[in-house]
Amino acid sequence: MKSKLFFTVLLLAAISTIGISQDKQSQPAEIDKAAIAELERTYKLPVDARSLIGVKSIYVLVEGLKEDAKSAGLTEEQLKTDIELKLQLAGIQVSSREESLASEDGAHIYVNINTFGDKGSPFIMYHASLVFTQRVTVLRSPFTTVFGTTWSKGAVGIRSMSKFPETTQQAVKDLVDIFLNNYLTANPKK
Repeated sequence: MKSKLFFTVLLLAAISTIGISQDKQSQPAEIDKAAIAELERTYKLPVDARSLIGVKSIYVLVEGLKEDAKSAGLTEEQLKTDIELKLQLAGIQVSSREESLASEDGAHIYVNINTFGDKGSPFIMYHASLVFTQRVTVLRSPFTTVFGTTWSKGAVGIRSMSKFPETTQQAVKDLVDIFLNNYLTANPKK
């Protein structure tokens, strides 16, 4: 129901603003086929990918590593650098916290790694999550804008302490790849 409403609103918006053109001789209106094709493409995207349309820059925040993760050799700085590099290689501008907060959408990626394990155990369990958050408008109150998660994925695993840093870094890179696939599908190069 929401998808049909979304598509209908987009279609009406396109027709009323850019979708109809008239020539000087007042001939019947023509619907802009390119605008309709773009609406159809957008409608076919998963909802979470739709939320990535038009995002130009992203701030990256990695935090919350527990001491066992840090002592195994995983660092927030390395994870942040890995993510920022992947974003830049995909053509996405990486912004600072201040730039993100001052921007129209406040887009940011939040990465959190939770670890679980007994002290002295040779193994560690982890849950890695990548969350994309941006400013969103509350439909029932159109003048209310809040930060909301519009895309998220996670990964879980168990590894030996010696392989934990590289395995967890790869899990985060894989999550970023999934995000980038969605982003690039939503924002194809023209």
